[in-house]
Amino acid sequence: MLARTWRGVTKAEDADAYLTYLHQTGLTHYRRTPGNLAAYCLRKVADGRAEFLLVTLWESMDAVKRFAGDSPERAIFFPEDDRYLIDRDLHVTHYEVPFAEGQAFVSPRVRFDDFRVAGPAGDLRLVDTGGGGKTLPVLFVHGLAGNASHWQAQLEHLAARGRRGIALELRGHGGSTPPEPEDYTLESLAGDVSAVVRGLGLRRFVLVGHSVGAGVALAAAGESPRQVAGLFLVDPMTDTLQLPEAQREAFLASLDAPDVAQAVRQDWAQMAGPRADVRERLLADLDATPLRAVVGAQRSMVRFDLKAALARYPGPKFSLVAPDNDAPRSLHRLAEGVPHQVVEGAGHWIHLDHPDAVNAALDAFLTRSAPA
Repeated sequence: MLARTWRGVTKAEDADAYLTYLHQTGLTHYRRTPGNLAAYCLRKVADGRAEFLLVTLWESMDAVKRFAGDSPERAIFFPEDDRYLIDRDLHVTHYEVPFAEGQAFVSPRVRFDDFRVAGPAGDLRLVDTGGGGKTLPVLFVHGLAGNASHWQAQLEHLAARGRRGIALELRGHGGSTPPEPEDYTLESLAGDVSAVVRGLGLRRFVLVGHSVGAGVALAAAGESPRQVAGLFLVDPMTDTLQLPEAQREAFLASLDAPDVAQAVRQDWAQMAGPRADVRERLLADLDATPLRAVVGAQRSMVRFDLKAALARYPGPKFSLVAPDNDAPRSLHRLAEGVPHQVVEGAGHWIHLDHPDAVNAALDAFLTRSAPA
């Protein structure tokens, strides 16, 4: 077994952003390379500088070359490294490892038991890792045609750190009951979130939402702002009210068209991003979700006042976005005090494309906004 080490330095204020970038690039590439046994990132922040030491373990030099190429002694850099690094090693150091004990990359598997609470329109299925001690729990809200398993990497990450994670499935999604009569407005979906909070007896928590689920989370936070310690949004919905009225009406009309199912499927494939495995999973989840749930929520989304919802929740907020969600209609452009970060190379489901980057950004948000 071999160990490979590399050192780089950023400004102290760039420490969290660079850690997130490492998760998007080097750390992800290490773990996807056959023959990589472990990857560790060590960080020391002092005197205005943040020093990073990366230590990776490999089965053999052949395994190292699968990552580094035929000149394994050269350090590997990525496009945005120049933006962050003020000092760096241009070469790495390899060591033999005569002794090692323990396991890497082993995190507790979250069991997806059929746990339910009563919602306003039927039973709601959820995943609850339990535990958490004195730290605030984190409640996850998926996007359209999603389910609790979309947050698997985040649930396991939190569980490994001793923090409780909860992921609900909104009405008509996953194993939750479809509403009768049909009601998929974002405000009603926010009622599902509130029902889970009441059912679990959560007094204070951090709320995470993706896409339209971010709008749902924002609406729920506005209803109980003192209970929500922070709002972490993953590629949230944009402000559709800024679109010309004719464009909004045309979209609403398209939801009643005979080919709406095909159009929605094309949209999902386009938004899914570069990973074929993620695209196939998302399309399968879409097929398993009643079309009326997707269309009903989209119809409500067009009329949802995102600015007003932002104004109703004054607490800490953060938005992690894909590159094409950094525009005037983006949520973080609608009000002051909504910091954001772009995850390069990600599709709309960032938490499936780059789970480590989402975990790192969530850790930073929890540390700053909701440490306990």
